[in-house]
Amino acid sequence: MESQRRNPGQSRLVLASGSTARLGLLRGAGLDVLSCPVGFDEAVLRDALRAKNEAHGTIALALANAKSLEFSRNPQFMSADFVIAADQILECDGVGFDKPENPEEARRQLRQLKGRTHHLHTATVLYRDGKKLWQHLVAPRLTMRDFSDAFLERYLKEEGEALLSCVGAYRLEGRGVQLFEKIDGDHDAILGLPRLPLLAVLRDLGAIEG
Repeated sequence: MESQRRNPGQSRLVLASGSTARLGLLRGAGLDVLSCPVGFDEAVLRDALRAKNEAHGTIALALANAKSLEFSRNPQFMSADFVIAADQILECDGVGFDKPENPEEARRQLRQLKGRTHHLHTATVLYRDGKKLWQHLVAPRLTMRDFSDAFLERYLKEEGEALLSCVGAYRLEGRGVQLFEKIDGDHDAILGLPRLPLLAVLRDLGAIEG
């Protein structure tokens, strides 16, 4: 980690993602952040790591790191940028879950998760000039209640296509909270980006005012 503090005006904060949830968390904290989606195929890297039986947290970190490095190929990249990237892997009884590709897959995932406890491995990294300054991994624990089929069908109808952008097919900031019986862990991490540790390191590096 760099020890020299910098004037916040000399740097940009960049989110290497198109996630509206993560961008909303950062901007909600008062940060001026540029959102820059990256274009690499996450599934190729994720599947390769799963084939090697890598841990779910390791996979989440690898994906977050890859996003930050991929941003360096973006024409908007500047070496002074502080680049933030994150990724999540949902794991239930050793099985990894991805974002559902269609409503039927969302229905299947939720039926698999109902009445059971899963972990949401959430990785966050911070880069500058192609060098990793910091990484963070947490795994909130969530237990779904034994909801009825009628509730599930109503939930799927009300949430619609929004579920396809969420690992596990739920948005905790929306109706998805009704799926749960118990939640242990950082709420921000569940939404996609643990802000408190990230804000602390940004202050330490002089990227934001302390």
